[in-house]
Amino acid sequence: MNWKKFGKELANHFQTGVSYMIPLVTAAGLLTSIAVIFGGTNVWNQTSNIWGNLRLLGQTGLGFIPVIIAAYISYSIADRPGLAPAFIVGLVASSMGTGFLGGMLVGLLVGYLVQWLKKIPMPANLTAVKSLIVIPFLATLVVGLFLIYVVGDPIKAMTVALTAWLKGMSGANAVLLAALLGGMMAVDMGGPINKIAYAFGMAAFTSGGYQASTAMLMAIGIPPLGMFVATLLGGKKLYSDAEIESGRSALVMGIVGITEGTIPFAVADPVRVIPSIIVGTAAGCATNALFGTYQKTALSTVMAIPFSSNVILYTVAILVGVIITALLVNFLKRFTRHNSEAKEG
Repeated sequence: MNWKKFGKELANHFQTGVSYMIPLVTAAGLLTSIAVIFGGTNVWNQTSNIWGNLRLLGQTGLGFIPVIIAAYISYSIADRPGLAPAFIVGLVASSMGTGFLGGMLVGLLVGYLVQWLKKIPMPANLTAVKSLIVIPFLATLVVGLFLIYVVGDPIKAMTVALTAWLKGMSGANAVLLAALLGGMMAVDMGGPINKIAYAFGMAAFTSGGYQASTAMLMAIGIPPLGMFVATLLGGKKLYSDAEIESGRSALVMGIVGITEGTIPFAVADPVRVIPSIIVGTAAGCATNALFGTYQKTALSTVMAIPFSSNVILYTVAILVGVIITALLVNFLKRFTRHNSEAKEG
């Protein structure tokens, strides 16, 4: 078996699941955030007003994360026949409290089982029966009972332990995790590594691990904002007119929380831009963790400033990340350009 190829396939399946999950998390997270911002902490226990009902909508959506991740990992592996059994067993996993980890495992188990069942030969006149009855029935039965009787409780214990660890993080551990999440969010700007960090951060958010979710969400806007500042400082000596115009777009995208605003710069100069945004974003997120500042919404970077536990320190941390990104990328551009000019001379 080619393990390298299998690992790459697994990563692709996880990325597909997370891609389908992101719109759910965005809608549900924003609804929950708006409810808490305007309705206060009382929204968690009532539905007597609009804020309580917005919380209900958002919380229901966030609770659906294990189901979506299970269904669409399975879909990525086995196509449409993998959806129904993964939805069913994913719901069971969610009700058992296995969280994000349970959803991922269910998706893999259902997907590969369905893929195997599809290969079992049957008479042509029974093909429809196989697709509509045999595969969903057997996949749901086998994986469902395996979850309930074998792996459900251990995964729930792991989820509880992970949640407790995230909630109890402080000091060096919190700083290191924040730096890691920040770097992962920046490294491929919306690609698979970014999505893994995003999924982890949102899983932490749903379980109250706000240190991790704050780091992940803060990291979203730092790369484009850093490149905007870099174009301001570097000007036409370091950037083309098109890049300066992209810098203005990056400002807007950084404010609203779209990391992809950095992509034009990374495509044009990956050797200098990508290391700079990784270092700058990691530094900003680590600084915020060192301050111990957090925010309990699903809003990113700039938009979360009013809702952070310390507005000044949170803003300082963002500025640290933005300024380090800008100074480092401009330094690398000047340094390498001067070197190449010296060699030419």
